[in-house]
Amino acid sequence: MKKWIIGVVFAVILVLVGLFVFSQLGGFNEIELEMLSPVDLKINGVYYKGTPQDEGLVNAFEKVSRIAKDSNLPLYTIYYVEPAGKLDTMEVFVGVDIDTKIPDFEEREFHGEKGVLAKINAHRFVMPGPSKVKKQIVDFANQAGELSPTVFIDKILSSEEVHVIGIIEK
Repeated sequence: MKKWIIGVVFAVILVLVGLFVFSQLGGFNEIELEMLSPVDLKINGVYYKGTPQDEGLVNAFEKVSRIAKDSNLPLYTIYYVEPAGKLDTMEVFVGVDIDTKIPDFEEREFHGEKGVLAKINAHRFVMPGPSKVKKQIVDFANQAGELSPTVFIDKILSSEEVHVIGIIEK
């Protein structure tokens, strides 16, 4: 009987410690949502199509990350096709919002009359997944009487702060 009680107490302590760590990492932080009007972004970067394990993806991120760090700018990512597994094909554009033309970089412009900004502050281990964030953005836009966003752009400010911009094109 004593072993059973000790086991239950130990399990409760583990759960409480787990909840405390989850909370400290920002796991219970709400996603902050707000409307934007208008949305105009010009992003210079690198387009990658391939598998997540390919060296080309690493090279694309490193190439753009160097520019972002040197210019003290956030990194932007636009996933056109997100991989479901390690061997699935993905399509992503990685870039920075910079006016200077950078050799070997493509320029992409995004315009919308309105958009939704989702601010996420949490450690990457407890950050909500992309599908959850997109669903909240779409629901927020629809509740505001707007069309659903068609383009979602991640703005990576730090390892613990990401903004997702959902652009509403009319």
